[in-house]
Amino acid sequence: MLEPILGNNIKEKILLTAFVRQEVYARDIAAIFDIYLLSVQNQLKRLEKGGVLASRLKGRTRLYVFNPRYPFLKELKALLEKALLFIPKAKIDKYYTPRLRPRRSGKPL
Repeated sequence: MLEPILGNNIKEKILLTAFVRQEVYARDIAAIFDIYLLSVQNQLKRLEKGGVLASRLKGRTRLYVFNPRYPFLKELKALLEKALLFIPKAKIDKYYTPRLRPRRSGKPL
């Protein structure tokens, strides 16, 4: 939906996921959407270089959040919020709903 504006489908998925989950990491996004990890990492680097996202290390994992200093952050979040209204509920539940806690050990899939 935002691909014509953002220029990339992966970038759209990253921004929507970051908007819903507050912080994201590359491997999680690649696993959720079943896309190549390198593609996600490249887009995250571009977004960080552009100042849209900021990153920090937590152990060996690089976590990405929206950069609070980004001048158009308020407008970007409003656009992402509006875009979520046009995504079917089933897709939101499948891709964008954050996990609340880890699965209990021994629980069947």
